[in-house]
Amino acid sequence: MLTSRIPVRFVAEGAEGVGHLKNVSRAGLFVRSNDLPRPEAGIALQLEVPATGALINLRGEVRWTTDGSGAADRAPGFGVQLREPSLEFTDFFRWAVEQLEKPE
Repeated sequence: MLTSRIPVRFVAEGAEGVGHLKNVSRAGLFVRSNDLPRPEAGIALQLEVPATGALINLRGEVRWTTDGSGAADRAPGFGVQLREPSLEFTDFFRWAVEQLEKPE
């Protein structure tokens, strides 16, 4: 999926980090990153829409993290539940779904 190429910057509890978007849903997302915020921490994220270059700012809560151990195909990362996703995020989500539906 094209979302795996989308860089994400984030700040949680005063610490900055970077990663890339792995999965996205209407209410949340999964970010692959070696910088792992604490579960239940508030988080601010920013990502760039590939189609337009527009920046989307999001706020949410870290729901869980994975350190990448266990399954061979897992990389470290964390899941975020979004607080009141913006119209820009809703448009981005619609674009991401359209990319999945396109024939390769």
